[in-house]
Formats: sequence, structure tokens, C-alpha cells
Amino acid sequence: MIPSDALADSMDLVGRILRRWGFSEKDITIYATLLLNSKPMTMKEISEVTSFSLSAVSQSLNSLIKNYMVKPEKRGRVRVFTAIPMFYELFLNQPAEMLDKEVIPLKQRLLELRDKMPELRDKIEAILSNLSNMECVLNEII
Repeated sequence: MIPSDALADSMDLVGRILRRWGFSEKDITIYATLLLNSKPMTMKEISEVTSFSLSAVSQSLNSLIKNYMVKPEKRGRVRVFTAIPMFYELFLNQPAEMLDKEVIPLKQRLLELRDKMPELRDKIEAILSNLSNMECVLNEII
């Protein structure tokens, strides 16, 4: 049996990783519960363990399934859910997402500002240079 300290620490660390990637606290709790459970679980079992309503469990499971982190399957008349360890795959998506959603839009805004705010031109150029370096690194990772 796993000592409860080790289990709690493991769940906390899973939460830190997923929180950084934008998952909700309910998603994190449900995913960690499934990930660290020895067998697939029903929605009712998940609800009982987490104290979340069936509706909340259903919403989180839909999100986790959409992100390929949980696999649903039919067992007779009941659906059960199993966590899929997806840390590596989620990590690989982060550079492309950061580039598309943050770095490129920020560069575009700064290019617009550079011409409208000549008093900040040097600072903006320094930031643009730094962002260009970041863009190169992210593209190499991708």
C-alpha cells in the first residue's frame, strides 16, 4: 500500500503541472484521482471520492476526454473512466501554443507601438529582440 504522504505529495505535484497548463481544480482533482487509482472508476465513484456533484464530474470528464487525458469505456451498462498519462504530449503542445497565443501577438502589438511611441522605441526594440530569440528557440523545440 502507498503511504498517504506519498499519495498526497504525488497528487499535489500532478496538480502543479496541470495547473500550469490551465486545467481547473476540479479537472486536476478528478484526473489525479483516476491516475492514481488501480482500477477504472464510474462517475458515481469519482463523485464519492472527490465530493463533487455528478454534474461537476461529468463536465470535468468531458474536458479531460476532449484533451485525451481520460479514456471512457462501457462495462456492461456502466461507463468507467481511466486516466491516460499524457504529461509528455501536453508538454510538447506548450511551445506551439505559447508561440501562437503569446509571442507572435505580442510582437505584432509592439511593432504597432514602436512607430506610435518614439519615446519608447529603444525599449520596444530590446523587447522585440528578446522575443525574436524566444521565437527561434520555440520554433526549434517545435
